Amino acid sequence: MNNILALVLAGGRVDELLCLTETRAKAAVPIFGIYRIIDFVLSNLMHVGVDNVGILSQYRPHGLVRHIGTGEHWDFIGRKRGVRILAPYSGLKGSDWYRGTADAVYQNTAYIEEFMPEHILVAAGDHIYRMDYIPLINFHLESKADATICFTKIEKRSSRFGYGIINNKKQLVRYLEKPSSPSSDLVSMTLYVFRTEFILDVLKDNAAQPSHEFGRDIIPKITKHNKVFAYVFQGYWAYARTIESYYTTNMDLLKHKINLDKWQIRTNLLERCTYRDRTPAYINAEVTNSIISDECRIEGKVKNSILSPGVHVARGAEVTDSIIFHDVIIDPRARLRKVICDKDSRIGAQSVVGGFGKKTFSKQFDKLLGSGITILGKNSSIPKHTTIGANTVIYPAARIKTKYIQPGSTVS
Repeated sequence: MNNILALVLAGGRVDELLCLTETRAKAAVPIFGIYRIIDFVLSNLMHVGVDNVGILSQYRPHGLVRHIGTGEHWDFIGRKRGVRILAPYSGLKGSDWYRGTADAVYQNTAYIEEFMPEHILVAAGDHIYRMDYIPLINFHLESKADATICFTKIEKRSSRFGYGIINNKKQLVRYLEKPSSPSSDLVSMTLYVFRTEFILDVLKDNAAQPSHEFGRDIIPKITKHNKVFAYVFQGYWAYARTIESYYTTNMDLLKHKINLDKWQIRTNLLERCTYRDRTPAYINAEVTNSIISDECRIEGKVKNSILSPGVHVARGAEVTDSIIFHDVIIDPRARLRKVICDKDSRIGAQSVVGGFGKKTFSKQFDKLLGSGITILGKNSSIPKHTTIGANTVIYPAARIKTKYIQPGSTVS
């Protein structure tokens, strides 16, 4: 692994996650109670022994920088090991910032040349999966490939992904970025292995073009005249790009489709009031098929839900089919159903959030919210006796002026 340098694409904001990425990069969004999405790719790199990792970050990087710290939580610390946040070069023009995934790598040519790796592994920082990268790298080396693109099979095809068509020699013969009618079931995991000299030449040529994305510009171009191979990953993989897919991924953990014990995911347990110093959870209630993190105080009912550290569910309150972030207080006799609630929020007594009006799509985000999920942004304050319908978005710092918010509403 000494000849491999890893670059993690973690710079973007995803509008489809609505208020969850209002103040944070997508890769920093909490998941499964105590983790953040970027933990999965960092843990994968740690397990295979990659020594140096560059994290390409741009949008709202503060939370991500704090979470990663020195990299010690993933063993990226030592005389010849390290993780570095690679922010864009700030100049006089907006174009000096990252203009796309390919441009983000190209702008860090000096960082790459510092290590002189023979090959570069580029991975998205916002996908959830556990993968041993060694077979992928060995396949790349044995094929003597210029580039190896990693794919996985999906059952339900969607125009949100990039698709590959391969031959019986596992060569990538065609790549289609977000086609309206996919002709393949192999979707890109935004996981690439490149021969360094090759990809730097390609990126240099691309720098003069108007678009700079690996999926849209680089992969289709290099597939035509270079040795580009496809590696197919077998295992659980999720791209939690939308609220619906993010919610489903969390629920997959409760359905035992994900085994975190076997995945051995590392995270930073020192941030957010130092997890390691939080008191044990206190439960004097009915809890069914749920994850209850440290310092939670459960005196009401919790069913099919994931609670991050510090959540308080008061007596008589009910939380069902929900994802509750850190230090949320749910007051007596409040009821939540199919809710994603961001950090430091408070749900007033006898309020009802979600659970009714599921057939009413979000009026503003009709293509994103339609299955009944209600989202409460960070620091939300829901007054007591308030009723909030399904497919509703409450943005951070929103002022609730009415006791009844119709299903499908947006409050900002």
